[in-house]
Amino acid sequence: MSNIITTTKDGILDSTQPDQERALVKDAVASGKPALIDIHGGLVSKQSAIAAADRLSGNGYGQRKVFAIFLICFIACTAFGQSSDLQALLHKADELDAQEQADAAIETLLRAEKISPNDPDVLIKLSRDYSDRIDSAKNRADKLNDAKQALAYATRAVRAAPDNADAHVYLSIAYGKMTDFVDNKTKMEYSKVVKSEAEKAVDLDPKSDLGWLILARWNFDMATLNPILKGIAQALYGQLPPASKERAVEYFQKAIAAAPEKIIHHAEYALALEAMGRSQEARAEWLKVKQLKPQDAQDRQYRAQADAKLRG
Repeated sequence: MSNIITTTKDGILDSTQPDQERALVKDAVASGKPALIDIHGGLVSKQSAIAAADRLSGNGYGQRKVFAIFLICFIACTAFGQSSDLQALLHKADELDAQEQADAAIETLLRAEKISPNDPDVLIKLSRDYSDRIDSAKNRADKLNDAKQALAYATRAVRAAPDNADAHVYLSIAYGKMTDFVDNKTKMEYSKVVKSEAEKAVDLDPKSDLGWLILARWNFDMATLNPILKGIAQALYGQLPPASKERAVEYFQKAIAAAPEKIIHHAEYALALEAMGRSQEARAEWLKVKQLKPQDAQDRQYRAQADAKLRG
């Protein structure tokens, strides 16, 4: 087919080269307009394309050219419909997460995955929700299954969007969750990935609060390793990687600066400060936990912990 026939703003038949037409379809799909395609400053709707096709058929044009007009509208309409459905499902999943209906949110996201299997947002949200569901799972087998699913989806998210900071954050989190189900040697191997993925996240987005929180926890945990894990880490790393409580404090503060409204940052910082004997600073962080509005069950647990700490 040498040319594809379309219509201009005035309904006049116009001839567009295939390369131009391909670019036109691509732009139409990307714009999310279901039945409107910009052509030489004009608009072609599905209805006008059908009318144009009728005129073309009446004038003896070949079916391949007629089909091309229908194809343009079909691709644009189908893509818009799928995009609209996808966004609706993502919005619904967010609502369910806010209502702490993890199972329903995951089911909704699995439906979204069928529409767009490699969409980074879908994959990241699935990894996040599977990770979040681990603690509430009833038995170890269910917990392990959710941890594996979280890891699988985060891995796919990084593959689909290697420059997405959140994808690396949730891959780091997923490996951290998996440490509860492996032996000590594997636990330390996974800890290397936890650190490297979090570092990638903050490199991509210096305001990644979860990235900084992970690095804060990693530094604190490595600086306070028990002798057995310290020996394994020594063997794996050759020498223990640089980690310190002071660096942990720095990273906790960066996490809080990036998202001061998140209870988890203040609570985890308070726990670290307590372990370091800095009780007055810890108390100040627990007071902040009390002042913030809980967003989920974990936040409410931190609030209860803050109540107990402040009463003591």
